[in-house]
Amino acid sequence: MMAFLDWSEHSAGRPLPCRLCGTPAILRDERNRPCHMTCAHAEADRAPGDDDQGDALAVVIALPTAPVIDLHTRRRIA
Repeated sequence: MMAFLDWSEHSAGRPLPCRLCGTPAILRDERNRPCHMTCAHAEADRAPGDDDQGDALAVVIALPTAPVIDLHTRRRIA
């Protein structure tokens, strides 16, 4: 089942780390925390009590992130 989240009242701001995945996000959730729409939908679609600690193996890697550029000044901000 897919959850429906209403994003009509949400705001946008400067890129800050998403509260769920950590990559830069401009959208803000209902508590004004940075969050991607896809991350919020994935979180809402998880079953209650689903803690992602199953039997599957996980490999955590650090991927390089692209620089965040201010489009008005064309300067790097992150």
